[in-house]
Amino acid sequence: MKKHKDLLSYLKAKGLRATNAKKALLQFFLDREGKNIDPSELALFVEKELPNVDRTTIYRNLDKFIELEVIQKLKLQEKKTVYQYIFDRKVHHYFICKSCGKAAKGNEEFFKKVEKALREVHGFSKANLSVVFYGFCSKCERRDHLTDL
Repeated sequence: MKKHKDLLSYLKAKGLRATNAKKALLQFFLDREGKNIDPSELALFVEKELPNVDRTTIYRNLDKFIELEVIQKLKLQEKKTVYQYIFDRKVHHYFICKSCGKAAKGNEEFFKKVEKALREVHGFSKANLSVVFYGFCSKCERRDHLTDL
């Protein structure tokens, strides 16, 4: 799989060894590209596919993948955390309602406006955007506004 080889080359360039655990974890995330991965799904995979690998090693690899922006960890609701593959995606941001927990993915058009503002205001270009915005969706904002009356 070309993507897998590209990722392994990237990790090697960053000084990481291509262990069996890293290879398996990368393939796990590639196979679920574009999906939010619940920690329980990840735990089942590790239990089945990597039973002899220490949990500390798994979490250390996940932390390294997050640091290198291969995956991101999102807190979607008050206690719900998910992982998501983001390595070759230019835009990966969410809008999450603090009241109901509804999460919406950002889009390319929004990113183009942010990138333009970064260039005009800060002289910064060719950015990848990985942001989580917390606020209130229109439904919750309306409900809260009505209760204020």
